[in-house]
Amino acid sequence: MRRIVIRTEEQIDINEVDNRSFVGIQWESGQKSMIIDTPQGYCSIANDHYPNTYNVWYENNVAEYLQRALTQGNNTNSKAYAFNNPKELFEWMSL
Repeated sequence: MRRIVIRTEEQIDINEVDNRSFVGIQWESGQKSMIIDTPQGYCSIANDHYPNTYNVWYENNVAEYLQRALTQGNNTNSKAYAFNNPKELFEWMSL
């Protein structure tokens, strides 16, 4: 016997994400951000009125940033998404 479900989104394992991946995070608050590469390391920039990279933490790669983002403090219900290209990521950020 197999259960029938409607698949609403594809899923990938965090181990499949690399530094070339286009990744967005929807935080528990509803705010969205995308992971970017900076000289200090990988961080995220938000889609709110004052996007900045001043009050952020940095990690060595995208997977490490995701691991920390999805398991820290108040953000245990946050979700991460991988996009096929920058256009998809930017469109999602603008919604």
